[in-house]
Amino acid sequence: MASEQRKRALEAKLTAKQREAALLCVERELAEDTQTRMTFDEIAEQVGYRRNELYKWRTQNKTFIEYVNLLCDDFLESKRVVVYRNLMKLIDPKGENAMPSVKGIDLYLRRHGLLTDKTVVETKDVGGSRSTDDIAKDIEELDELLAEVPSEE
Repeated sequence: MASEQRKRALEAKLTAKQREAALLCVERELAEDTQTRMTFDEIAEQVGYRRNELYKWRTQNKTFIEYVNLLCDDFLESKRVVVYRNLMKLIDPKGENAMPSVKGIDLYLRRHGLLTDKTVVETKDVGGSRSTDDIAKDIEELDELLAEVPSEE
């Protein structure tokens, strides 16, 4: 819901032509057929601006860029079922010589929190160790310094 509110706030800062251009840019970038997708020149012409203005929006206008990214997120969210379907094909392939994908199983387990990374940190003593006498001398010096500091009573 927060992304919907953010999207509305961004839309309020953009013109209708900028919103249309953002949608066309997303469609262009996510088009499966790269041969027939619109060019940036065509997008600029369709919304009634020059290509260099569209370029500025795409590369310098933070509101436009964030709006494009939110549109992409919305589109990708609608494709989650496709991702899961393909993941299931990797986990449980059909056929005589079919072998499940270890990577697919790994992704499935991580997605459901059943597999997590474990990090082990080891510390090693890289310097010489100090003797008890050295430590005792340091404590005495600190005690003397503390005795010299006037109290704030």
